[in-house]
Amino acid sequence: MRYIQQLLTVTWLTLPLPTLLAAQEIKLADFLSNHMSDEQVVSISTEPATIYFEDARDSYNVNFDFILENQTDDELVLKFIKVAVYDKQKNLVTYRYLNHNGVGTPGIHSLGNFELKAKEKTTLYNPFHSFPKSMEISYLRYMFTYADKNTKQEYYYGNLVVTPVSYSQTVQLELPIKGTSTILDGHDYFSHHRRFSPTIVREFTNQQMMSNFSRYALDFVLIGENGSLRRLPHDALATSYDFHVNDATNFYSDRSLIYSPADGIVVEVQNNLDDLYGSRFDMEKAVATDQVKSIAGNYLVIKHNDHEYSHLFHFLKDSIKVNKGQQVKVGQPLGLTGFSGAATTYSHLHYQLMDGQNFLTAESLPAKFTNITLLLGNRKLHFPEVALDTGDIILN
Repeated sequence: MRYIQQLLTVTWLTLPLPTLLAAQEIKLADFLSNHMSDEQVVSISTEPATIYFEDARDSYNVNFDFILENQTDDELVLKFIKVAVYDKQKNLVTYRYLNHNGVGTPGIHSLGNFELKAKEKTTLYNPFHSFPKSMEISYLRYMFTYADKNTKQEYYYGNLVVTPVSYSQTVQLELPIKGTSTILDGHDYFSHHRRFSPTIVREFTNQQMMSNFSRYALDFVLIGENGSLRRLPHDALATSYDFHVNDATNFYSDRSLIYSPADGIVVEVQNNLDDLYGSRFDMEKAVATDQVKSIAGNYLVIKHNDHEYSHLFHFLKDSIKVNKGQQVKVGQPLGLTGFSGAATTYSHLHYQLMDGQNFLTAESLPAKFTNITLLLGNRKLHFPEVALDTGDIILN
């Protein structure tokens, strides 16, 4: 096995680089139609207002949502969704699509909400979210085909253009926890942070929560010397197949120190909410009592500059050591991880970089961390600066 791994490594390292050849004689202008039906039965918009390319390790990620609204009294079915990718010269680079072809569960069914009820308004997470870094991408054109469920009449929307921009991060961020850790839940396409529907949340919170604060969020969890996330007897670990446990205090992250990721000034503090080790967060009560921010539990907001704020959630009650208006330095202890707010099933530090102080209305930003060493099997890869996401194992 070791020999095979070495052989594969050598083969990968010695692959010839592709040769770029002129393709001017190939015309693809009519490869994908930009036809629009005269009947506008569906309203389609995108959010957030600014859509970023996230510069991940091996890909450029495009993390945004479609807001779809059925403007008719009939049920509509999404038959086709396509994206075409173009370079700066408006040449077609590549394309992706989902439709109803397939045996069992066709690809488009994985979207979940491919049917629109009469007058329904819903969120569709952009399914074409990652592209290789070898591609030159200037803009993306999305195409939708909807059909009336009863009459089968089809409606076409062929030129919804999205132009992501690269985010230029100003603040240099260091890890907010120390020790070997992992991102138990990040913001990949299937993470719970990504599965955050603006249309549902706005309605449920009476428009109190307007943005997806967790669009680029990270849940930091410590790994113990035994290679586990929890202090449990070996026989208990051997039969524990998921991360749901009855006692969140078993996690090595519980009551662990949290550090300031960068210099800044503390602009918001919540420090006196109970930790919910024996109960669950009551979102309905939070909405009814105008306490939607309590979803974060005990939290801190640090302003680094006019457009970048660190938000750190789920501190232990009364553990925060800094006050509003206080200047903090990178690496300065801030408090302890607890289980306050909607910490779900595991003790962790929830972190996101945002463009404002109020996480109910500000937008989340792609974030990179400096001086990172990742553990990949028996390899250690060091990065001067890198984006983190679900499943990353970090040596610190």
